[in-house]
Parts: sequence; C-alpha cells; structure tokens
Amino acid sequence: MQRRALVWFGASLSLACIVSLGIGALVREYLRVEQSFWLISPIVYLVRDQHLRAPVPYLSPTLTLALWPIFAIAVAVLICSVRLRSPGLSVLAEIVGGLFMGGGLANLLEAQTIGSVTDFLGIYRFGTYSAGDIAMDIASSLLPIAVIQIARAQHQTVAHVLQAGAAFYVAVIVFAVASQDYALEVVVTLVTVSGAAISLHKRIMSRQIPSR
Repeated sequence: MQRRALVWFGASLSLACIVSLGIGALVREYLRVEQSFWLISPIVYLVRDQHLRAPVPYLSPTLTLALWPIFAIAVAVLICSVRLRSPGLSVLAEIVGGLFMGGGLANLLEAQTIGSVTDFLGIYRFGTYSAGDIAMDIASSLLPIAVIQIARAQHQTVAHVLQAGAAFYVAVIVFAVASQDYALEVVVTLVTVSGAAISLHKRIMSRQIPSR
C-alpha cells in the first residue's frame, strides 16, 4: 500500500508539473505580454502576464527550489504514515499532495529559468493565475475533503470528522486571504459544501436501505 501511495503521489506531482510547464510554454509562444481576450465575457479571459513575485514569500526562487525536495519527501512520508493507519483510504490524499507540490514546482522552475511566472487565466476581480497556481488551488480546495476521508477511514466519530474538515477548511481560507487568492476562497467553499452535501446524502440513503 505504501508503494501504491508513493506511485500516485509521484504521478500526480509529475503530471501537474509537466502540464503546468507545457501550458506556460504555449502561452509564451502564442501570446504577447499583456495580450488578452475574453473566454467567457465578462468573467474569464486569457492573458499573458509575466509576474516577478517570488513563488514563496521571503525566499528566493533558488533557495525555495533547493528546499523543495525536502518538502516533497516530508509530504510523501506524511502520506505513507496516513496510509499505514488507514489502509482502505482512497487515493485522494496522494492526488492532493501531488497536485500541490507539482504546481508549486512548476512555478519555481519558471521563476528560476526565465525569471518570472507565466499567468494566463484571468478571472474578473479575482486576478490572474498560472497553470501551477491552478494546480495548487485545486489541491487546496480538495484538502478539506481529503481530511474528512482520512478521519472517516480511521473510524473517527461524526463530530471528529466534521471538526477535522472544518479546521482544514478554515486553514485554507486563512491561507487564501493571506495570499490574496480570493478565487480560492470561492472554489474551496463550493467544493467543501458539495462534498459535505454528497456525504450527508449517502449517509441518509444508507440509513433508509433496509438490512437483510
């Protein structure tokens, strides 16, 4: 099971990083700087914006890239530890960890090699995002659901499951506010509410099915 967990984590990380770098390269190839057009007017637009912000505040891209393998190993060890205590757990935890680490790595590699990160997807009043940003936001929005699944797999009480999910939801919201990623607040709320509603529906339906 540990090997399976590491395979899913590595595959998600690699795919997120490669796809993010590929999208960035395509945007730089076919769009001029600050060229933009609407995808869904007047909400979503395509744009090329090369921003110079550090992927990790207070750390240079070079130092952050040097520390990234340590972060990846720490996440992999954490996932294996969770997998040992929850053998029946789905692969969502590995996918979440891989997407987050892979998206961040793509941003770091762009910042290191070309001196900036390529944002390409704009959302009106919410800012612009690189492919790496999108991968990390997807992972962050799924994090509360993954934590709920882990708590349920460890046979925690309903109250503990809800507390764990709520705690990580608040943590993601605080992170979104601190990083001024307001689109993440909307996405994580939609995903968490939808996941909670589906889980509640399944629980109600399972109680209504008579046992034989």
